[in-house]
Amino acid sequence: MKGQRLATFPAGRVRLDVGPADVGRRLTLRCHGEGFGQRDREIVAVLDRWSGGLRDGILRLRKRDGTEVGVRVADIIAMRVVAPEISAYALQRLAQEGWRPLETHDLGSWTLRAANGATGRANSVRVAGAPPKSLAAALSEAEEWYGARELPVKLQMPVPSGLTPQFEEAGYVGVRTSRMMTNSVARLVTSTADATHRDDLEISVETAPNSDWWSLVESFSQTTAPEYEHAVSSPVSAFVYCRNTKGELLGIGHATLQGDWRGATTITTAPQSRRSGIASAVTAQMARWAQDCNARSWYLQFFEDNAAALSFYERLGFTTHHHSEYRWPGDVPEPWLATET
Repeated sequence: MKGQRLATFPAGRVRLDVGPADVGRRLTLRCHGEGFGQRDREIVAVLDRWSGGLRDGILRLRKRDGTEVGVRVADIIAMRVVAPEISAYALQRLAQEGWRPLETHDLGSWTLRAANGATGRANSVRVAGAPPKSLAAALSEAEEWYGARELPVKLQMPVPSGLTPQFEEAGYVGVRTSRMMTNSVARLVTSTADATHRDDLEISVETAPNSDWWSLVESFSQTTAPEYEHAVSSPVSAFVYCRNTKGELLGIGHATLQGDWRGATTITTAPQSRRSGIASAVTAQMARWAQDCNARSWYLQFFEDNAAALSFYERLGFTTHHHSEYRWPGDVPEPWLATET
């Protein structure tokens, strides 16, 4: 652990960047000693199970030699996921950077995000652990904030969240699930290699979208334009145009770069060109752009009911990093939505 920084959590204000959705990942922890006057313990182990809540839970961990150890959340001083892995909370932050809301407001480890209500990621509360105050107080503040913007309250969180019973008791019972998948850029370049050898396509990478590009974004309109145009305004972005030899636009893509990570927010094929390898060609171009930018890893997310997307990405070597769910008050009809981005 020498030379590696751990996030620390002051007594009485435990704020973890690791949660129940990180079962299966290797962690480094520093914990209070088991008895009075005992030295702090340092543990490196795989998280096998997280029982209970975010403040009163118990972690079951498996060391490399196969032995198991239990740790109470209350005894944790510092904790992180061992690199090059990344926690579900951290990957959700990257996804927010790749699809930026018009406005944000921090509420402890929660982030309230608002735009024009067109997409999920930019119009929901990113729940990343326990709120800094009571759950009722946090939800009340969120409801007031969104109400002032004439938007419904939606919560987005990795699952399991450790908060499900509390949210259901508070009446947040509507649920829609999404999937976050990851891949290495090197593997993706290899798995899409065949799509780069097509002489019937002309593919370019531009620094901005034009009106033709936007025409293939289904929910883009005069009303939603401010949200979409801001969302894709990341400082380092690639806008992919896939045309046939006649110059007709067949497919588009959008990718962002955040350090070693590259995120895909848009891959769309014109209706008349579906099932003709356009999505593979667009993905191949974005993969090579990411490689040229020295990115190592790739993430993307989509709603769980998109079976076609799941099949496509699994063929390219993507694996599921974690699932997320959106929750909203049960007395409100499902508030939105065509796209997960």
